[in-house]
Amino acid sequence: MRCWQKSKKFVKPIFLRNACKALKGLWGVCLLAIALWATEAKADRTDDLIRALASPQVSQRVDAAQSLAVLKDPRTIPALLKAMGDPVASVRANALRGLANILKPKDVPILIPYLKDKDVYRRAGAAELLGILGDRRALPALESAMDDASTLVRVEVVTALGEIGDPAAAKVLWRRLTDVSPRVRLETAVALGRLRDPTSADKLLSLLQDSNENVRIAAAVSIAQIGNRSVVPALLRRMQMTTTDSDLKYYAAYALGRLGDRRAEATLINALKDGKNRYLRAQAAAALGGLGQKSAVPALILGLHDRFVLVRFASAQALGRLRDRLAVPALIRSLHDSNEDVREQSAKALGLIGDRTAVPALIYAAFHDTDDAIPKAAALALGRIKDRRALPALKKLSRNSDPTVREAAKWALTQFGR
Repeated sequence: MRCWQKSKKFVKPIFLRNACKALKGLWGVCLLAIALWATEAKADRTDDLIRALASPQVSQRVDAAQSLAVLKDPRTIPALLKAMGDPVASVRANALRGLANILKPKDVPILIPYLKDKDVYRRAGAAELLGILGDRRALPALESAMDDASTLVRVEVVTALGEIGDPAAAKVLWRRLTDVSPRVRLETAVALGRLRDPTSADKLLSLLQDSNENVRIAAAVSIAQIGNRSVVPALLRRMQMTTTDSDLKYYAAYALGRLGDRRAEATLINALKDGKNRYLRAQAAAALGGLGQKSAVPALILGLHDRFVLVRFASAQALGRLRDRLAVPALIRSLHDSNEDVREQSAKALGLIGDRTAVPALIYAAFHDTDDAIPKAAALALGRIKDRRALPALKKLSRNSDPTVREAAKWALTQFGR
C-alpha cells in the first residue's frame, strides 16, 4: 500500500483512467460470461429433467416431475403434457401443477385435443387445466366431453364448467344431475351453485332425495347459493310431506333458512316441534334464526329446553341472531345448561341482545363455570352490553391465567374507553 502511495505521483492520470475503463470492461465481460454459463447450465439441467421424466425408473420420473413442476419453463410443456398420463399418481399431479404454472388462457387450443386422448388421465388432466385457465373458448369442447365413459373425466369436466363460471353452461350441466356416479352428481350440484343460474334451483330439488348424503348436502347448499326464492313453495311441500325420508326435510329446512323467505316460518316452527326427528328440529331452529323474524322467538325459547343438545345449541344461536329481549330470561337459565357448548352459545346470545339484566348472570358464569370457554364468552358479552357494573369483574378477568380470557377481558374494557 505504501509503495502504491509513493508511486501514485509518477503515474499519469490519463493512464489511470484508461486502466479503470479496461478493468470495468473486463468485469462486464466476466459477468456476461457467468450469465451465459448459468443459462446454459439451466438449459442442460432442464434437458436432463425432461429425459428423466421419460425414464422407466419410477423414482427418476417422480423426482423429475417434482423439479419440473416449479421451473415454469415453456420448453417443458410437451413433456409435461405426456406425463399427465403417467401410471404414477404423484408424477401426474406434479405434471398438472407444472402445466398450471406455465399455461395461459391463450394456450387453451393446446389442451382441447387432449380431451379426446386415448389415455383417461390425460383427458381428465386436460379438463382440470381448462377449468383452471377459466377461458370460455373451452366450453364447446368441454360440453362434448360431458358424456365421457370415464367417471374421473366427467367429474373434471363438470368441475371445469363450474370454475369457468359462464351461466350458459348450466343447461349443459343439467344432463349430469342423473349421472350414475354419485361423485359426478355431487360435483354437478356444486358447479351449478357456483354458476348461480336461477333456473337451476328447480332442477336441484330432485337431488334432495338422492341416495347419497353428500349429494343431498351439495344440492341444498347450491339451492341456497343460487338464492332463487321461486323454489320456496316446492321446498315447503317437501317439508310437509308424510315421508320416512327424514333427510329430505332436513336439507329442505337448511335451504329455506338460507333463502330467508318469511313464508317458511310456520313450517319451520312446526318442524321444531317434530318429536321424531331431532336433527330436523336442530336444523329448523337454525333456519328460523336465518329468517330473522322475531315472531319465532317463543318457539325457539321452547327449543332451549329440548332433550337433544344440538336443538338447544341451535336455538340459543338463533335467539342471538334475532336479538329479542323476550329471550333473555330463558338464555340466562341456559347459562346453567348441562352442556358447555350450549352455555357458551347462550352467553354469546346474551351479548348480542345487549340487555343489562343479564350482567349479574354473566359475571357469575365468568367466575364459576368449570369450562374454559365460558369466561371468555362471558367477558366478550359483558363488553358488548357495556354496563359499568361489569368493570371490576372485567379488570379481574384481564389478569386471568388463560391468555384467551385475558384478551377477551381487555377487549371488553376498551368498549368502556379503558
